[in-house]
Formats: sequence, C-alpha cells, structure tokens
Amino acid sequence: MLLFNNLSFKNQFYLAFASLISIVIFSAFSYNIVASYNSKVDSFIQESELQASLIADSSVAPLMFMDRDGLEAILSKLDRYESILQVKIFELDGSFFGEYNKNIKIQKVDIKNQNDQYFLDGTNKSSAFDSTSFIIKQKIMLNDEEHGLMYMQKSTISLNSFIMNSIINTMIFSFFLFLLMLLFIYAISKKLITPLVTLSERLGEVSLSQDYSQRLKYDSKNEIGKLYDAFNNLFHSIEIHQDSRNEALAQAKNYQEHLESLTAQLEHRVQDRTQELQDSLDTLKKAQWQLVESEKMAALGSLVSGVAHEVNTPLGNAVIGSTIIKRESEKLLKSMKDETLKKSQFEESLEFIDETSRLLYKSINTAANLIKSFKRISVDQSIEIKREFDLVEYIDEIFKTFHNKLKHIPIHIEVIAPKELYINSYPGDFAQLLNNFIQNSIFHAFDSKENDAKITIEISLEKNNSLLFIYRDNGAGMSEEIRVKAFEPFVTTKRNSGGTGLGLNIAYNIVTQKLYGIIKLESKKNEGTSFKMSIPLDEKASK
Repeated sequence: MLLFNNLSFKNQFYLAFASLISIVIFSAFSYNIVASYNSKVDSFIQESELQASLIADSSVAPLMFMDRDGLEAILSKLDRYESILQVKIFELDGSFFGEYNKNIKIQKVDIKNQNDQYFLDGTNKSSAFDSTSFIIKQKIMLNDEEHGLMYMQKSTISLNSFIMNSIINTMIFSFFLFLLMLLFIYAISKKLITPLVTLSERLGEVSLSQDYSQRLKYDSKNEIGKLYDAFNNLFHSIEIHQDSRNEALAQAKNYQEHLESLTAQLEHRVQDRTQELQDSLDTLKKAQWQLVESEKMAALGSLVSGVAHEVNTPLGNAVIGSTIIKRESEKLLKSMKDETLKKSQFEESLEFIDETSRLLYKSINTAANLIKSFKRISVDQSIEIKREFDLVEYIDEIFKTFHNKLKHIPIHIEVIAPKELYINSYPGDFAQLLNNFIQNSIFHAFDSKENDAKITIEISLEKNNSLLFIYRDNGAGMSEEIRVKAFEPFVTTKRNSGGTGLGLNIAYNIVTQKLYGIIKLESKKNEGTSFKMSIPLDEKASK
C-alpha cells in the first residue's frame, strides 16, 4: 500500500484500471469455463445414462435364456466406445453372469456385487463419480419385471481434457485482450490524464513560486486546449500588471522625492510650483489607478493558489477509490485461489467495485468542474466582456474557489436567490466585487471569530428592472469612524498585517462607475456588516 501511495497519479491510474480489467476479464472467463464445464458434465451424464439403458435392454434376452455367449457377443460391440471401461451383468440373486472389460491401462473400479459403495438402493437407476471415472447402476427390466442388475464404468478423461483445453484457450485470449485494453488505457491517459496532471503540477508550482512567466503548450483546440490558453492568458495578464504595478510604485517614489525637493524652493517658485503640483497630482491619480488594477490581478493570483490547493482533494479521493478497487480485487483473487469463492460473494464484490469505480469517476469529474470554474472566473476577471450568464450559478462557482480559506474558520454560506437568474452584464466585475467582499470578511470580520461565522447573500429583481444584491456577514463589524470612510482609498485597520485599503474602494468604483448602481454600507461594532446594492439592468433578466 505504501508503495502504491508513492506512485504518481498517472501510474496509480494505470495500475488501478489494469487491475480492474484483469479482475473483470478473469471473472468473466472463469464463469464461462465453469458454466461450460457443468454443461459438458450434464451432457456426459445424459449420454452415459442412455448408453446404460441400451445395454440393459440388450441384456434382457440373454439373461432370460441364460445365453452367456449371446451376452458376450452383445458386449463385445462396446469396443467402439473409447470411454466405456467395463460393464458387469448380475442375476437377480446377485450371482455374476457376464462382463465387458476394455484392455487398456486405466484404473477400473472393482465392481463385485449389488451392495457396491457407489450406489443407492430402491431405484431403477443410480450413478456416481469417483476420482477418475463415472459409474452407473441400473436394473435390467422387462414389462416392469426385474431380471438382473447392470454396472457400467466410464472414463472421465474427456471431461478433464475439455477443462484443460478451455483454460489454455481462455488464458491465451485473455492475455491478448488484456494487452489491447492496456494500449487503450494508455491512449486515453496520454490524451486526457497527462495534460490535466501537467496543468495541476504547474499550478502548484506557480502557487508556491508566484512566478507568472511560465507558459504551457497544448495543440488541440478542445476544452483542455482552451483551459491551457486561459492559463497562459491569465498569467500573461498578471505578469503585465505586475510590471505596471512596479513601474507605478517607482514613479510614485520618484515624484515623492521630487515634491520634497520642490518644497525647499517653495518661496521662490510659487507660481511654477502650482503647475508642477497639478501635473504631479495627475500622475499620482494614474499611479493610484494602476495600483487598483494591480490589486485586482493580485486577487487573481490568490485564486490560482486556492484552486491549485482545492484540486488536490478530488484527485486524492480518486487515489483512494483506486486503492479500494485494488484491495477488493486482491480479496476476490484470494478467495478464488483458495476455492472458497461463492456466487453471492462474487456478485457483492463486483457491485462494490462498480460503485467504487463510479465514485472514482465522480472525483475526477469534480476536479474537472473545479478547473472549469477557475477557467471561467479567471477569464472573466482578466478580460472585461459583457455577456449573458446565470448569476446564481456564477456566485456558487466563485465560492468554490474560496472553499479552502472558508473551511478553516469555518464560515457557513447561505445564498437566498431564485434557482436561476440570467442577466446580461460583466461577470468579471461581479467576480471581483464578491471576491473583495469575501476577502474583507475573512481578513477583518472573522479575524478573531471562532464559532457561528456566517455569510449571507440575497439576490432578487426589483420592479424597476434593477438587481437587488445584498451581502452581509455576522463578523466584528466596523466602528462609526471607519464606516463613514470605508470606501475611501487606502483606508484600512490592517496596514501592519498587509492590508492595502483598496478592496472596498474597488468594490465602490465597480458598482457606481462600471455598473451604474448604488451601494450602501451598514455596520456596527460586533454586529456584523452588510452591503446593499441596487444595480440597473439594461436588458430584462430571466428566471
């Protein structure tokens, strides 16, 4: 088990499916061999009973007339049947009357009298198998009157040859079928699993190194290819905005030094200084805008890190599922080798393996859906495109990307909204808006809260074709001093802990300037915080 856990996901995938295929192939062909052998045995028994009946009927006349030579002539014709080893005929009193013995070196049963250990009393015919042959006891009857008793022994070599040939042919066919399935699994893995594993590994590297210069190449234009393109576009955008942010900070620092130099000359250059200050103010506003954009890209970087961590959970479940399949396979194989396997146990094991396979598929599908959500949100935030989308579903996808952070507090999420709510707007802005609110709750509202942490979102349509969007938490809240200037840039209570004071300012600008809406903040110390937004819709939303 430890060795299996140390294998890569791709190798675990190969091993798990190879084991599953081996079990299915072995089980199916084993069942076929057993069924074929049972059918062969039934046919052998029916043939033997028919031969015994014919021999008994042919022996009636010699017994009645005590014609031993006639009986010998009849029995001598049995040479044509290779499987008949011997036949013995007894009179009613148990005395020996005649026999047939094939002159070959095969062990024959010593049939002495009608009390032989292989047979039952009270019936006209009975039969039994011993280690190497099949024996039939039958009364010799005519018109319901008993005239004697016949014993016949047949060789079971044909049955043994049949089972051996069946096993050899099945093993050869199973071997080639197994190779074919391995090639099929390898092709599927190379086409689907390998690109996803590569992307997962690269996301993990980026989340640790914060190096957004990396790029991935994928030739196909399917969903995986689009995901690779989104990965490259996202990191290209983050890299550009990182350079812009550094440049803006450098410019701000240079202008600050320039302002300090101008202050010393203020008395001699009042008129010129006024114009220079205005130019500097314009430059600082530009720098502020660039910082805001850089803050948005930093949020995308956090999204990358969260998704990279979250995708490990379903992949880990997939590994566990394949491990369970391997364990059940070993139990089934052991039972078959020990010859203790029952039909009920066999069916139960196959059902369990089938259920685990579905769970394995579900885990891999969960990872794919998580990456799909990451792709949609990241593209929407990096490229401002207006489109129609389901706001309720989109909010659910955003919360998935924060699952790792939310579960550590933990925070209960409640969304009160219609089942579907399609609007024509900018999904990237809604993602950025909700991202800033959630970050604010995690960083400020629930910084010291240990129990009953909750975030509630209410969404509805107003009569004036506006969207009512309410976000609230039951966290630490704000003092009145902080609340009245919360939307101003660079206002934060966590400056020494890495806070920039731009999160709520960005949210305010998105609602008022980009979405042309209204936002209202309500908060009291230790009573939580709520943001109530009314956003006009230029096209009718549909439920």
